[in-house]
Amino acid sequence: MRGPVSGLLVDTQTRAIRPIVGIPGSAYAGETAVREADFALAAPNGQTALVTRESSLYVLRRADSDQPVWRILGENAATIGSAAWSEDAEALALYFPAESRLQLWAGMQDAPEITAEIDLSAVEGRLKSVAVTSDGTTAFAVIENGESGALYILKAGESPRMLIALNRAGSLVLSGNSLYVADLERNEIVRLEDWDSGLSVTTVATAAHGVANPVGIALASRGDLLLVANGETRQVVAVHTTRFTVEAVVDLDFVPTRLEPTGSVFLLASGTAGETPAQVLDASTMKVYFVPVPALPPPAAVE
Repeated sequence: MRGPVSGLLVDTQTRAIRPIVGIPGSAYAGETAVREADFALAAPNGQTALVTRESSLYVLRRADSDQPVWRILGENAATIGSAAWSEDAEALALYFPAESRLQLWAGMQDAPEITAEIDLSAVEGRLKSVAVTSDGTTAFAVIENGESGALYILKAGESPRMLIALNRAGSLVLSGNSLYVADLERNEIVRLEDWDSGLSVTTVATAAHGVANPVGIALASRGDLLLVANGETRQVVAVHTTRFTVEAVVDLDFVPTRLEPTGSVFLLASGTAGETPAQVLDASTMKVYFVPVPALPPPAAVE
């Protein structure tokens, strides 16, 4: 690798993890840190990743360097349907759909340990999004059931508790004691607080702010800005989280599919190796730049 690394790309097509190397405007996807991953999820810090390969579960640290560190978490792991890192990459939530089970981990940067096993078999519907607290003791899950949905709070030793109903649920973002959830049908994002002592719900962004089919949400500027990636209008809208004012609008020449923090940038589209570039947002300048993703070389011939 050469140049600074601003984040990680998970390439599901080639089953690889690549670093984003270089400065904005001249960055590229570097050589693969991981190949042949059955499932992979990069953490927001741009240095850590969850990887499953050949039924084994690993945490990969220093994935942004030329000397990544692997640690096995378990063998004969069940198939992961979805997963989520905490905002500081200290905790992890894993959902195993075949078992309707959510597993929570903590200490991911030092001494990983399972903190909870939560049975979701009594909750009807499909888990769409999940978020986890930094200590790995509490998770939040959006469950879709037909044309409706609901947000649940999940804790070890407690039954799943519904917090709010949703028309068509989207992404979750958890930061400290604030949880943001998008409703795709209503075109709005609400913030939940005080979920253990009289729930507080605040509408932060709506269609009046320019929200239109929010395919991803994220926080920037130390939580002062809510970023919303719109699939319908091809825009990223930044809304202040306390003043509820639109602070910036970025027009895109592609359709965003996500808004995921990785290192110092946010991934808007993962691209296709050898065909289309990835697209990332630098929230400090509110500018978008593309990251070429070269095709992987063919496997070496076996003589």
